[in-house]
Amino acid sequence: MKKRWIAGLAALALLLTGCDAVDFAGFWNGIRSLFVGRQAVDFSEMTYTRPDPEEFQATLDQSCQVAAQGTDLSQVLDQIWTFYDAYDWVLTMSYLTEIHYCTDLTDPYWQEEHDYCMDMRNQASEALDTLYRALAASPHREELESDDYFGDGFFDSYEGESVWDDTFRDLMVQENQLMSQYYTLSSQVQDFDQYADQLQELFVDLVGLRQQIAAYAGYDSYPEFAYDWYFYRDYTPEQATDLLQQVQQELTPLYCQLIDSGFWDQEFGSATPAQALSYIRDTANAMGGTVEASFELMEQYHLYNIDASPNKYNGSFEVFLPSYGEPFLFLNPSGSSYDRLSLAHEFGHFCNDNATYGNVSGTDVAEVFSQGMEYLSLCYGNPTELLTQLKLANCLDTYVEQSAYAAFEHQVYSLTGDNLTVEHVQALFQEVATQYGLDLWQFGGSEYATVPHFFTEPMYIVSYVVSNDAAFQLYQMEQEEPGSGLAVYMDCLETSADGFMAFVEEAGLESPFAPGQIKAVADTLEQVLA
Repeated sequence: MKKRWIAGLAALALLLTGCDAVDFAGFWNGIRSLFVGRQAVDFSEMTYTRPDPEEFQATLDQSCQVAAQGTDLSQVLDQIWTFYDAYDWVLTMSYLTEIHYCTDLTDPYWQEEHDYCMDMRNQASEALDTLYRALAASPHREELESDDYFGDGFFDSYEGESVWDDTFRDLMVQENQLMSQYYTLSSQVQDFDQYADQLQELFVDLVGLRQQIAAYAGYDSYPEFAYDWYFYRDYTPEQATDLLQQVQQELTPLYCQLIDSGFWDQEFGSATPAQALSYIRDTANAMGGTVEASFELMEQYHLYNIDASPNKYNGSFEVFLPSYGEPFLFLNPSGSSYDRLSLAHEFGHFCNDNATYGNVSGTDVAEVFSQGMEYLSLCYGNPTELLTQLKLANCLDTYVEQSAYAAFEHQVYSLTGDNLTVEHVQALFQEVATQYGLDLWQFGGSEYATVPHFFTEPMYIVSYVVSNDAAFQLYQMEQEEPGSGLAVYMDCLETSADGFMAFVEEAGLESPFAPGQIKAVADTLEQVLA
């Protein structure tokens, strides 16, 4: 269930941060730092300690007891904060293991701790659900559901029996084990063809298991489960499917023209990690404000890892460490000029998390800031003309290729029984890839197994499509009136909007689901790329 933070004590934080949202949603560690002064911690000083499940359970038991028997509201609130601190500690330790393990996938110690903490995160999720159910039955429920705290009707969804039982726990553990197998395989892959069969079999196993998880939780499909359970989206899989179809119809022809033009055959240059970091430094200094302060925090306290290594996880990500109130950025660079944009992407996440003490508006909103930083870096980071062309061409690629991946992912979870085989998954991918023009690249149908998100972040990819539409609008605004896109970006960095659609309205942007929006994008890109 979604972690919802109390708004009452944070009321003063609204005044201090200038956030004009009614319900400030942020991490308790971040709120507390507003009162005592934010104490930045260097990453080298962050020490990992394995979370104790018995100690965590004792904190939960005490919190539930106080919820049921607390003599006054203040006692209940104090115990909620105590639980939140324990919850944050589990997440923080888990993210630390993720950073260390992804830095060296061959390290057995960090692999073991990463797997252990993944199970602890399941325990933490179940515990949060348990606490909210105890608060739903508390004599203080009416007070807790006031606008000062959780809000009207918050505990309605925590009545009745919980889905967390031995069967559901076991299903979650099995999923963690399969994902751990994926990380292990990723550390061994030097030649994809050598491990393609194993990866594809693993993916089929994950799809089947996730279908079981969704059904057991009472959902009709896995996409519906993931949209609600993990992403809290305020739009449906059906709306997303309609958007993906519009992209296929309106943008695929232009995508095919770009490929046929030979644009991707040219050399785009190289970049060292230091050059990529310098590009972000220039961008941050030019943008100023919270963005500049975020870069200074990241650089001064070494809250990033951008060195190349053959043992690193072949990807990039950013995480927020709630117990420290600080983000961390991870990138395994390719050595190409595009590393500048990849680093800009993750730095956009860093800025958003730094401004909000952990984004709670959802993945789609977070991706607006990451992709928005890529576009704004073209305006403020002194890019070469070729890098600008590369990013605008990549904009088209993001729409089409990520839509193809998202469409495939939405459909693959409808394969069941005898149809859920490697052969049928390959056939589905080939069919969808052809619809979106990906068949113009040389491929054999197994390439879906090279996409990490399918294995570790199911149903995430559609966020790239939805958020790219909003982020690209910032670039369009900059071209029409310099500074206007930057103003929207900076004004919204501290957003606590409850979902993507709410954010788009708050920011004054067009919805990607609006009639004619994708057609308008096609017209713009056709002019830009001509």
